[in-house]
Amino acid sequence: MKTILIVDDKKMLRETLIDYLGDEGYSFIEADSGEAALEMVKENKVDLILLDVNLPGIDGTRTLKLIKKIKPEIPVIGLTGELTIDIRNELIRSGAVDVHAKSAIYEKLIPSIEKALDGSICASIVNDTMNLEELAENLKKENRWEESAMYLKEAGLEHELMENHDKAIALLLEAVKRFERAGRTTKAKLLRNILEEM
Repeated sequence: MKTILIVDDKKMLRETLIDYLGDEGYSFIEADSGEAALEMVKENKVDLILLDVNLPGIDGTRTLKLIKKIKPEIPVIGLTGELTIDIRNELIRSGAVDVHAKSAIYEKLIPSIEKALDGSICASIVNDTMNLEELAENLKKENRWEESAMYLKEAGLEHELMENHDKAIALLLEAVKRFERAGRTTKAKLLRNILEEM
């Protein structure tokens, strides 16, 4: 049986994840801080870590870097309340195999865990040469709606900066729909406000 370490300062989220993943045949250990997570990694056989970014004391990114120094072979999936391209890139650079917004983890976490455990997941850092629209479409195929919307929003804003107004509007409108599909109505509303000002 594979052991998953869940690191989050909110007990309710840890318990919810355990309830959600409990039928998948994993055992669980928990930590409520980066410091506690490091001790758990040193003292236990851990096959995978679900790691919150915003932790008291040592934050999630620093915790991730320290875990990778202690046991680099353990796959780590980052969890964040506010997923942005910069947060995602920072976690991937620090050694995470994947990153998820907490608001949408239930639709995609199990496949991500399975891929991380069998070594078939390989997240990449988003850079200036990547096609954000293509990334958005690939994420849509995986039902990763919020992340897909995030990349479409960035692509739309880039098109607006390059004075390709019609393309920008089309991408941003689609991003609104995807934010809504992900249940992120506040993000959809903020993006609608941007569209109204364009």
